[in-house]
Amino acid sequence: MGVYRRAALYIGRKRGQTMVLFFLFFIVSTFLIAGWSVLSSADAVAKVLRTSVGGAFYLRPTSNLEIKEGVVEHPKEGKGQPVMTEKNIKDILGYEEVKAYNAINYGYARSDAVDFLPGTGHSEDNNMGKVSSMNDTTLADQFAEKKLELTEGRHIKKEDKNKILISDKLAQANGLKVGDKVRFTHAGITRENGQFVDSIPKKTVFAQAEIVGIYKQSIPQADWAVPTPEIGLNQIFSDHGFLESLKEAQKGQYTGEVNFYVSDPLKLDDIIKKVNTNKSIDWGQYSIRKNDFQYGKIAKALSSIQDLTGILILCICAASLVVLILILTMRMRGRVHEAGILLAVGKSKRGIAGQFILEILFIFLGAFLCSAAIVYFAQQGIEDLVFGKLPVVDIDKSAVETGSPAGVSKGYLNIDISSVLRVFLYQAAAMSLTVIASCSSIFALKPKEILSKMS
Repeated sequence: MGVYRRAALYIGRKRGQTMVLFFLFFIVSTFLIAGWSVLSSADAVAKVLRTSVGGAFYLRPTSNLEIKEGVVEHPKEGKGQPVMTEKNIKDILGYEEVKAYNAINYGYARSDAVDFLPGTGHSEDNNMGKVSSMNDTTLADQFAEKKLELTEGRHIKKEDKNKILISDKLAQANGLKVGDKVRFTHAGITRENGQFVDSIPKKTVFAQAEIVGIYKQSIPQADWAVPTPEIGLNQIFSDHGFLESLKEAQKGQYTGEVNFYVSDPLKLDDIIKKVNTNKSIDWGQYSIRKNDFQYGKIAKALSSIQDLTGILILCICAASLVVLILILTMRMRGRVHEAGILLAVGKSKRGIAGQFILEILFIFLGAFLCSAAIVYFAQQGIEDLVFGKLPVVDIDKSAVETGSPAGVSKGYLNIDISSVLRVFLYQAAAMSLTVIASCSSIFALKPKEILSKMS
């Protein structure tokens, strides 16, 4: 009788033992496949989240900026107003991981058609709003951090010319809507005799701007004790062409901050080190602030998942190995007589060991296939349980600019065939060695000794 047939007949005859081993293998295999998949997926989750969230660093002027009674002033003395040029920006964009930028200029504008929301010391002389011109308002901190929310229209784009966003309160107070065109003139603010007044009393430059979007404050701002132009709801967002038309900015030169966006927050520190060595930037007038969009918190959660999963896999392996050795050792003790008879009739020790290994592998194969199927159909539930509570950071525009999917998506936990096969081979090898170790004490005896022990 062949080895395969003897193994199959024994399995069919010992149904009770077979079911016990089947359920043991099934439980262990289910935990190992799920745990190994989670461990492998954690790396994939980290990579997708990094590229989805991205990171940023901000170059901001630090010298010659003073705030007096709520107004930002640029003293005439010193090195002059800090300026970032297109050449400076192109140098930084040359770094591989830097994918996008948002340059900002600031100014003021007033219009006979707009009554701005009154602030401290409001008068016709300071009836104006602060203008923030930039490449793309989607990348503005206020919108990215959800402090402001676009409610109508669209955001400012790089190719726009004389397009603006205004607040819903300002639009409501003046009966303005998306699509309206408003004539503005240049302005500035200073303080004379205790009053906030326009520093450009004689108007020589005018520009017509179209309202393309209206925003609201999602998080109310503290606007007490500030002049009218500094009230948050009076802020106007525009393209760079608008301030250039008002002669308050020069093309290709930026006196505000310049924000750069990178595809991988893990490389943010290395990029900042490289930027700090750029000699074309006057570092006496600029500083760098980094922002990983809270990826550090996400990375900490992922690291905890990986550590816990690794510990869980080790505990499962250790516990299952101990239980398996005990069960198989007891099983082999009950088969001493059978082994002695087989040896007595001329069966080789290798053949007998092969039969015992085949019996275990037949049971294990059925249990493993069942556990793999269970984990496959339950993978969505496992993913929700393990990854469902990860912090979700949705920086849509930065994700688009870095060429990555926006936000956090599902489908991280995939039951990879190669990983499943690897788990199968590791378990099969471990069980084969355990069987050999369990029956080694039997094979150390001679057939007569085995039979005499059973008599």
